[in-house]
Amino acid sequence: MNTTLILVAEGVWQTPVASKTLPPYDHTHCYWIDTGQGFILIDTGDGVLGTQQLYEAYVALGKPPMQAVIMTHGHHDHVGGANWAYDQWRTPIWLNFKDWELLPEVLQSASYWQDLGTIRSKEFWGMELIDAPGHTPGQINLFLPKHRLLFAGDNLLGNSTSVITPPYGHLRTYLRTLDRLEQYDAQVVLPAHGDVITNPARYITLYRRHRAERLAQIRHALKAGPLSAQELAQELYPGTLQILGERMILSHLQYLVEEQEIILLEDGIHYRLIAP
Repeated sequence: MNTTLILVAEGVWQTPVASKTLPPYDHTHCYWIDTGQGFILIDTGDGVLGTQQLYEAYVALGKPPMQAVIMTHGHHDHVGGANWAYDQWRTPIWLNFKDWELLPEVLQSASYWQDLGTIRSKEFWGMELIDAPGHTPGQINLFLPKHRLLFAGDNLLGNSTSVITPPYGHLRTYLRTLDRLEQYDAQVVLPAHGDVITNPARYITLYRRHRAERLAQIRHALKAGPLSAQELAQELYPGTLQILGERMILSHLQYLVEEQEIILLEDGIHYRLIAP
């Protein structure tokens, strides 16, 4: 079996490339799509560990003409191979520029970038372009109607929930994106990390339930008195996840502030429930 090129549907392949990403993952899944007129690559990994795997996959495909490279969002473990991809194919590289600030500085000076935010038609090389913010301000997802495939970037992950952390992640926006993705009635979700998702509707329901449970845990903890994000993380996340957990707790606290359920105290650190 060629582990650099995995057929997931007719004309669609996955290449898992080693990437410096967040645990429990150590790979970013990149996807090749045969449009009938050329190929599109979705995401490129971090550009450090996985470019050889991408090249081997490209060779295994027969070195087809490349039409474009599309980045689902601006995090380094997705866009890091942009320079390599452009050097290989001299093809446009697309990103929603709402994620421009997330790009590593070395990539911001490149002239090959095209802004997905300027695309007025939802149809994009036979796929539907989906505005899917929340994990980042400019994340996009893609839906391939022919196979009912959803390329979900980091919005749906195969073996964990998505990481939503301020200032670029926003929980309320992310929950609205889950509603939008559910409407596509995808048969299969192809995530950027983890296993392929074959039961998308149930998976999205579990994602929502997880967020609701976390919000309930925070409300319950705050009944005992004001707490900081760090203190909540110590209570709700196991030891090795506390630093990341604190950042994720902040997105839930932001949500509860927006819902006018809690307030941030004058010290700028502690939160308390608003009395009913």
